[in-house]
Amino acid sequence: MSPDETAKELVLAFADDELCVGQNHSWWIAVGPFLEEDLAFSSIAQDELGHARALYSLVSNDVDRVAYGRPHSEYRSAHLAELLCHDWTKALARHVLHDLAEEIRWTALLNSSWPELKAVATRALAEEQFHIHHGVSLARRLLSSPDGYMRLAPVLSELAPLGREYFAGSDVGLVASGVLNASLADQERTWMERVEEVFDEFELSIDWGATRPAQGRAGVRSEDFLALHDEMVAVLRIDPLATW
Repeated sequence: MSPDETAKELVLAFADDELCVGQNHSWWIAVGPFLEEDLAFSSIAQDELGHARALYSLVSNDVDRVAYGRPHSEYRSAHLAELLCHDWTKALARHVLHDLAEEIRWTALLNSSWPELKAVATRALAEEQFHIHHGVSLARRLLSSPDGYMRLAPVLSELAPLGREYFAGSDVGLVASGVLNASLADQERTWMERVEEVFDEFELSIDWGATRPAQGRAGVRSEDFLALHDEMVAVLRIDPLATW
């Protein structure tokens, strides 16, 4: 099939989310709280950046330009993906929320009528199982201790509402054409239920309407994006001929 502009915008936003989270995860390499997390975040960062590259390649022949050369207002990443999260508790909370969302988003593309997108989703979803197991199991272990609960529970409750933006944007015609197997609204509901299910025994208090809808999908960048983008393009500034 020949994807329309709505389908391309959906893929671009997904790719931008993956690029931002992959870049943010890479910040923790060699500075994580213990060696196992250095290794895990390094591996997950590589996967997320690989997902971003695969998605960008579906909408552009110039992956480097679309990933790193656009004006900031042309990025479509969710604000949760852009947060630097240089505090370990926030990094872990975003990791869990992001990967639970990814599981829902990739699943909605598994039988996509866009063959190349279906292939990317199939590969990515297989990798996501490791990400989810890592993040969820660690978060649950921490929440099981009084100190871990005191640190992590409030952050999960704070960041969870921001994750709703992963499912923002237009999906007009995408379910009917088979690009998506579930609407963005249905995906959002499934994700919220999944988050509540994962943490149900810990009685987290999540006010899903606690924050105003973010505007990342509309081109409004978060306060952290400038610093994050500077990290992304640091190599290109040294060597403008460098390629991904």
